[in-house]
Amino acid sequence: MTIRRGIALVLFVALVAGVAVLGYLYQGSRTMDGLRTEALDSARQYTEELSTYDYATPTTNLDRVIASSTDDFATDYRDVSTSLTDLLTQGQGRATGHAVTAGIVEIDGEHAVVAVFLDQEVSNLAVPDGRTDSSRMLIGLERSGDRWLLASADPA
Repeated sequence: MTIRRGIALVLFVALVAGVAVLGYLYQGSRTMDGLRTEALDSARQYTEELSTYDYATPTTNLDRVIASSTDDFATDYRDVSTSLTDLLTQGQGRATGHAVTAGIVEIDGEHAVVAVFLDQEVSNLAVPDGRTDSSRMLIGLERSGDRWLLASADPA
């Protein structure tokens, strides 16, 4: 083999390896883009579910949130919701949440934290005509199979 052919072979192998690495990186980037989109969509949905309730049907909200939560969060949320049900019923509380915008704070393949800006239309006996409350929440998500589950929800 001549030196020219040896150099050409080395360059060809390097080119193939470079293309393979770029393909791998591109695929990984596309996978993370998909996870980001899914995390944002899930966080928006879960925030709206957490902030939407009706004193007349308190278990509807509870069931919806628990169905999309980790076991730990579901247990905590069930405990808190149970203690607030009487208060909501006495005050005839209703609310509808709307996620205005959201952004990824951090993400990897298994966990995500999403900041969500929320408008919540609230009415009760004290505010019968309702009002809009604006707030921010940090939503923690955990990956389970092919979906994100609600793992935490904290005011920001």
